[in-house]
Amino acid sequence: MSEAVYPVGIVGGGFGALLTHTALRYLGFESREIVVLGDQPDPVATYRAFAWGLGQTVLRSESESHFLPADWPTFAVMDLLARRRLSAVRRSISRTFNPAVPDILAEAHAVAELTGYAQSFARCRVGEVIRGEGRAGPHFGLYDEEGRLRARARHVLLAMGHGPLAFPGVLGTARRDPALAARIVQAYEPKRYRPGGRYVVVGSGIAGVNEWVNVLLAGAECIALRRTPEPDEQDLNVPRCLFEAYGIDAYQRLDHAQRLQILAKVLKGTTPERRGWQELIAEGYRKGTFREVIGEITEVRSGPEGLVVDIRLGAGGTTGPLHVVGVSCATGFDKASASVPILRRLIERYDPPMEGPRIALDSNCGVPPLDRPDSRLAMIGIHANIVVPNGDTIAGLKYIARRFAADVLRAEGRRRRPFLARTRMHFRCTRRAVADIRALPDTPQLS
Repeated sequence: MSEAVYPVGIVGGGFGALLTHTALRYLGFESREIVVLGDQPDPVATYRAFAWGLGQTVLRSESESHFLPADWPTFAVMDLLARRRLSAVRRSISRTFNPAVPDILAEAHAVAELTGYAQSFARCRVGEVIRGEGRAGPHFGLYDEEGRLRARARHVLLAMGHGPLAFPGVLGTARRDPALAARIVQAYEPKRYRPGGRYVVVGSGIAGVNEWVNVLLAGAECIALRRTPEPDEQDLNVPRCLFEAYGIDAYQRLDHAQRLQILAKVLKGTTPERRGWQELIAEGYRKGTFREVIGEITEVRSGPEGLVVDIRLGAGGTTGPLHVVGVSCATGFDKASASVPILRRLIERYDPPMEGPRIALDSNCGVPPLDRPDSRLAMIGIHANIVVPNGDTIAGLKYIARRFAADVLRAEGRRRRPFLARTRMHFRCTRRAVADIRALPDTPQLS
């Protein structure tokens, strides 16, 4: 193990790590000055697996949610450049354009390759982050899960992604039963629906609606179990105003408890309007292959078709025993900080302030009391949406990544990369992304 201290360490290897690495490279850091420690060298691997499991074909966000070092061109403009058509730009103007998943992955791979992400990456599952001092000055030691020191860095960004998949209520217990586990899956996991089978889909957000459609397209019957009243119709996973700088600034003026109250309200489950989906669901209503229920599963046991479930209805009473092939949980992720081992150990060691189950981050996404202007420890992603409400979207990740990179540049007393060098880097990434997108088949829009 070298005694050298990297200027920057990134824990995790997903979208947040890639966007932060890109922001750092764009501002002036070299790949050899950044260490990215993760268990997966491909920064899109986790997202790709979730998208494939969900059957997702387009991104929920709009064309600004991209990986290029600078803001322009957006995905709509890249679609115009790659496919020589104006429809994407027209859709973007009316806020109805949604980038295709293959296009997103192609752009991310292009940016990763041209910014030297692989040269910064080292395979390691970090288990603990410990504040260090000494001749090297303030820094953090990054230890693997066996307790071995793997790297030192003055500034560290925790980019571990989402927490564990959530299985609510009795479904969590049933999932741990080997006799039932295979029939209780998460929407983001690989799965196959059997034609003619009956399935319960738990959840009312975008993932839930996506699974309703997947069940119906397979020729199966879908019981859509909502645990909350009818969700708001909304394109994005938080209101659009919270994607803008003014909205984020207003959000950060609230205390942590007020922020969590807002998140509980705006993240309760929203669904965008999708013309093709609505037509398919309406047809399911007519044929009797789609039903909606508001309530909670109270019992799960084995049955002749696979499972027998009992549902307590929100309006009172129960459905009685329902024979189903399986249950798909579109219930997202466990957002509690302690559900992630590295954060649980950080909480145990340093006792940071908490707001409910979440670490109460500072307004710059720093982790108190460890974060310092000369040696930053910050978080990005879903565990930072207590500060940036859309922190688990590409747009929110980019917002946090750029602020962190700018803070590190100032702390290191470095000058920005010269304008022409930044421009060359940006346009190399753009040209490569457009060329790679051009080689892909077109993906239909859903609205």
